[in-house]
Amino acid sequence: MENLEKESIIKIFEKILNTKIEDIKFEATKDMYTIADYNFSLKKATFYYKDGRKEEIFLKMIKGGKIKESIFCYWSILYEEFLKNNKDNEENNIQKAIITQVMSDKSSSCILLTLNAELNYCAEINLIELRKYFYKENEYERWLDKLEIKDDDILFIGKKMY
Repeated sequence: MENLEKESIIKIFEKILNTKIEDIKFEATKDMYTIADYNFSLKKATFYYKDGRKEEIFLKMIKGGKIKESIFCYWSILYEEFLKNNKDNEENNIQKAIITQVMSDKSSSCILLTLNAELNYCAEINLIELRKYFYKENEYERWLDKLEIKDDDILFIGKKMY
């Protein structure tokens, strides 16, 4: 990845997440093939913040009609990890997930996906319509063109919070 492209991506994420990012390391792609009708994958990235924190983030560009499917597939990935990490404790079996909308406006929304409230096992999902989000900011608009972001592309950002 070119430095200019990486700088652009960091600036875009800083604006979206309202934080200062030192570096982003893109890692493996997490594929989901356990449900027959879905071919779903997420790009894993580690965000290194200027305050010394680091965070594992999952990213995917989706189309507007694929939001529910993407949330379902992300829930399935988290559920598989939960079961693997808690296989010795049958009491922690998840019966249902709770989806709570935290914030929504014309170009973005944030939801909280809770798998197990007792264990605080949840994830934050941000859905950003990048073209609408950066509509009036020419600098970002130019970067979105260079990154080939289309009008109907939505950036799915999943952050595990356990």
